[in-house]
Formats: sequence, C-alpha cells, structure tokens
Amino acid sequence: MTLEKLVASKSVNPKTLAITFDDGYQDIYKYALPILKKYNAPATVFIITDYIGKENTWDVNLGWIRYEHLNEREIESLIDAGWEINSHGISHCSLRGLDEEGIIRELSRSKTILQERFRQPVRFFAIPFGNVNERIRRLAIKTGYQGIAGFYPVKYYKNPLPPGIILRLAVYRTDSLKSIKQKLSNNGALLKEVLKQNAINLCSNATIIVNSLR
Repeated sequence: MTLEKLVASKSVNPKTLAITFDDGYQDIYKYALPILKKYNAPATVFIITDYIGKENTWDVNLGWIRYEHLNEREIESLIDAGWEINSHGISHCSLRGLDEEGIIRELSRSKTILQERFRQPVRFFAIPFGNVNERIRRLAIKTGYQGIAGFYPVKYYKNPLPPGIILRLAVYRTDSLKSIKQKLSNNGALLKEVLKQNAINLCSNATIIVNSLR
C-alpha cells in the first residue's frame, strides 16, 4: 500500500509494507512502474523539486556519472497509476547543516511546489541522507507534514519512536533475496540488516563533505 495508507492504518497485517523511492530518478518510471503495475502494487516516490527533469548534479559518485530525474510527464504517469508523491526537499542538501530558516524553506517550499504543480496532497518528507534529529522532526510537523522518513537508526530497534518518525530499510543493488527477507523479519536477522544500513549510511557523509567544499 502507499505510505499514507500504511501510516494511517490502525491494524496493519504484519506482511503489509510500503515501497518508497527517494530522489525520483527516471529509472523508476522505466523499470519500477511496469513491474509494480503488473502486480497492482502502488508505491511512494520522494521528489527533489529543483531537479525535476534534470540531471543529478547534486550527487557525488565514482566516475561522476550523471542520471536523469523524472520529468513532469513521468511523475503524472506515476500519479495516474495510483502512486503517491511526497517531498525530498528542494536541493537535496543536508538539513542538519542548515539554520532553522533554511530547514523551513526546504520543507515548506518543496511541499508547496509539488502540491501546486501536481495537484496532490504532500503529507510526508524524506530527509536527504537519512539523518533526522529532533529539530528537523519538530519543524517538519510544524510545517504541516504528517511524518518524516529517514533510515533506521539502531537506537530505535528497541526504543519507542518519537511522534512522526517513519523508519525505513533500504534495498541496495548488492542485496540478495535472502537479505531482503531478513529486512522483513522481526528477529536477529532484522537487527543485522539495521546494523548494516547504519554502516552504509555513514558513507553518504562523503557526499555531504564534498558538496560543502564546492
């Protein structure tokens, strides 16, 4: 189901999940949409508003390979297929390095742009680089979001979640069917995947550092 339905549901089947995509790359339209249509499965995509229809110049990667983001027509096609769109900010900058005014601008401006351009409610925010702190959580709720999605900090494996926080486990190109099954478990195998994701998330700091030096 979509993220909105999953969050709103009071009695969710343990086997129910929401599929989400960050950044809004064009390959979502080319590859993910046809597969999910086949199984009548909706998904949620988090859009970077400054990069709609543009290359991912915000990213730092080996070889400086560039990828296209979804354009407006492709986003409309996702909506028509029952997908949900939400915000990934204006510029994909690290919100943790911004002052309060800058954080509010990323949160509110991206929300307004998406709602006006695509005539869809925008209820959730996926924080760039996955790291949510209390200030960002508070400002997201204040700005009108129902929830803020990051990665899965290991501290929340046993501890209760603050209001509005949505935990997610990423699926990477290196994941096997076995590791995906472990992400969907509720035992020590899940903890292993949480720890692995925490380690991988540290690598995203390289993009933050390089972008700060530009």
